[in-house]
Amino acid sequence: MGVEAETLRCLASSRPERSMVVDLRQVHAIDAAGLGLLVDLHCRALENDGVFIVANPSPWVRRLMALTKLESVLQFDDGAGFELACCDERAMSA
Repeated sequence: MGVEAETLRCLASSRPERSMVVDLRQVHAIDAAGLGLLVDLHCRALENDGVFIVANPSPWVRRLMALTKLESVLQFDDGAGFELACCDERAMSA
């Protein structure tokens, strides 16, 4: 797993926020390890009664999510805006 992915995993583990938004605006490719990390972060949020949102995935990443059926598991925001206040007063954005 890459340094960025491991950094994100450590950051998410050490923060008190229950909800997280991961902005993939600058991610143009993602491998199985990256997809696994997104699923892991999603599961951590659920375990903490939080929300995990994947924001701004590129068309290629979104297509891969559809092919792997992760579109039915993960929550997406394509830039229209999202509201986490109902879920947690503090949301972490990475």
